[in-house]
Amino acid sequence: MDWGTGTRLSITSAAAGVLAAALMARRALEWRQICRSRSWDQPAPPPPEPGAGAEPRVVCIVPLYLEQDLVAETVRFWHELAQQNLVDQVLLVTTAKERSERETTTRDLVDAELRRRGTGGDRITLLHCEQVTRYRAAQLNLAVEWARARFLREGSQETAMIWIGVYNADSRPEKSTFTELRGRIAAEPSTRIFQQLVDYVVPERGRPDPVAVGNALLQTWWTLSHYVGRNRRGYPGTTVWSRTSPYSTFGHGEFVRLDFLDDIGGFPDFAYADGLLLGWIGRLMVEPIGLLASRDVAEVPRSAADLITQQTAWMRGLLNFPTTVDWCRRQGLLRLPKHEVWLLRAQHLAIPLSWGLSTAAVMAALAALARQIGRGQTSAYDLAILAGLAAYPAIPALAPVADPHREISRGRRVLGAVRSWPLEGLAFWPALGSHLQRSQRAPAKTPR
Repeated sequence: MDWGTGTRLSITSAAAGVLAAALMARRALEWRQICRSRSWDQPAPPPPEPGAGAEPRVVCIVPLYLEQDLVAETVRFWHELAQQNLVDQVLLVTTAKERSERETTTRDLVDAELRRRGTGGDRITLLHCEQVTRYRAAQLNLAVEWARARFLREGSQETAMIWIGVYNADSRPEKSTFTELRGRIAAEPSTRIFQQLVDYVVPERGRPDPVAVGNALLQTWWTLSHYVGRNRRGYPGTTVWSRTSPYSTFGHGEFVRLDFLDDIGGFPDFAYADGLLLGWIGRLMVEPIGLLASRDVAEVPRSAADLITQQTAWMRGLLNFPTTVDWCRRQGLLRLPKHEVWLLRAQHLAIPLSWGLSTAAVMAALAALARQIGRGQTSAYDLAILAGLAAYPAIPALAPVADPHREISRGRRVLGAVRSWPLEGLAFWPALGSHLQRSQRAPAKTPR
């Protein structure tokens, strides 16, 4: 059979039309979930009155590595938080991985900044991790043992009263976070893990690339359009539908009870992205992950190159779910039946795979339709499909999903989203390549 040009072009147009329709339906559902998430307001019960019983101790850990540009601001923020007695302890943890004879290390800068500001009482402390490993879990576990030694009496088993929070150097949690956390702890004593929502923002230092604007919008959009719904569905854990909802913790803005960490042997260090691993272990153990409405305001990478590095690392972490299942099985922590584990594995594979494939498909369809237009072989239908595909990345920029983004002009938001979106999706392919090569190497540092 002779397949002529007209037939080939009609097939291209039809396939692009199906793709555009599917993507627009996806955006419509996401927009609906955004509206639900923004209206979701589950006020936390007030924390117990002083003297009403043993109060939980909240320890916040901030692991630091190559943070020279940000460290002064980080110390200032946490120093003020410690002085306001919002948390019981802040532990800034540097690492011996960062050694340089030519420049001042992060440890030097933190020490100097703390000396300049005063000690802040005994609520903020600098620790230095001498153990050099590929992942930051060594820094986190050092801080956990320090907190255990300080807040637990010798021989005490009251580990359920110690809560460990983890934040990145660029994290700026809302002050309401800690009041909300204490209220939720009192109201939900069986919950041992909490994750707070995140608003991603553009760094104020330097001149960020437009992709930073787009990345901040798209990351916040994803959190509200996907994570909130999955968490609300999965939190009860009483049905197959809820137990197989694919979500995790983030690695920042997460709180975990010390007895849970003891049950799993500390922060996981068997693969990259301890934040994802921690939440997945909890899910496989049928542990509920509570959601805090208070925000962690976190920065995104400033340039396209940094975005690719960070997104590739994140995608690489997403592919470690099967590794987590195998680890839980070896440790005797796997409490889901086999069919539910397979459902979770299938979903955790489908999420990054569909992300990478859909991005490549949209780019290919746009190129094919543009080529048809250039040759004058197009129709109003083709133009409509082209407009729909081009609008898909820009739609999140039209919804003010977070207050920090409202000061950015709509034009900058749209331009940033259009530039950031393909970089985020195409980063799946190098991540897949390293996964297939069984490379567990983490990037030296995910930039911001």
